[in-house]
Amino acid sequence: MRETLRSYVKPWELDAVDHFTVAFYCRAVSSAAMRQLVELGWELRDPDLPWTKSCWTRFFKELQGGDAYHVLSGVIEAGDEEIVLGHKLINSERDELCTTFVQRLEGGAKSAAKADAASDFPEREPARRAEPGPQCNWVRTATTLVRPEDLDPAGRMDLSAFIHHASDANVQVQNAIGMASSYMRESRIGYATAEYQLAFFSAPPPLGIAIETKSTVAHIGNSSLWFVHRFHDASNDQPLAELAQMGVHLDLAARRPSPVPDHIRERVAALIGEER
Repeated sequence: MRETLRSYVKPWELDAVDHFTVAFYCRAVSSAAMRQLVELGWELRDPDLPWTKSCWTRFFKELQGGDAYHVLSGVIEAGDEEIVLGHKLINSERDELCTTFVQRLEGGAKSAAKADAASDFPEREPARRAEPGPQCNWVRTATTLVRPEDLDPAGRMDLSAFIHHASDANVQVQNAIGMASSYMRESRIGYATAEYQLAFFSAPPPLGIAIETKSTVAHIGNSSLWFVHRFHDASNDQPLAELAQMGVHLDLAARRPSPVPDHIRERVAALIGEER
């Protein structure tokens, strides 16, 4: 694997629990992927530039303000119609693995490519952890428009913009189940994402497309909460993408998972149509 990005966590890249916002992890990986595509023979402004079909992200360690990091990338598979890239985001100070990404793209390599990272990513297709039941209620959690700053070099919505959009949706669905900002501030609680499973149903939308997102809860455990967000084109209700987000109810003082309290469990039960 080769280095494709080196940077550090800026103060404005922190989220409400004072760690590196997941969308900025994905922005770093999106930049690393663009460099990989150039090495595979693509021009970044090519309208046929490969686009992400799916991305599996796993978070192992936190990055906080001022932390230096770098990304190592490699090719897992490279065919005529599809490319699979692997990325590792590393804490540069401690040489510690923070995050892994397996990114499957629609579109082949234009130059010969060796699958040099296959052994670094033995798991390439994650098992789906939980599916929303047919009785689940879906809450409208985000309404937005694809803006110029959301675009990749080919003029389509960038991967990191989808994750920013999902972060907005996640705050709204948390509010719907009682994990409101006031509760989280007063109780010193946060939500820490452990894994993303993102799948796209078509090429990412271009500038000016209105997007609506609906969300629900797929699973609740002792401290875990798994959300699902579905993105649609607001003009025709065409599905664009779906994101499964796995994480934990986090005690900010201890930086450890904390049991989900009863008032949240009751709201979750109502949302997913279960009796307590």
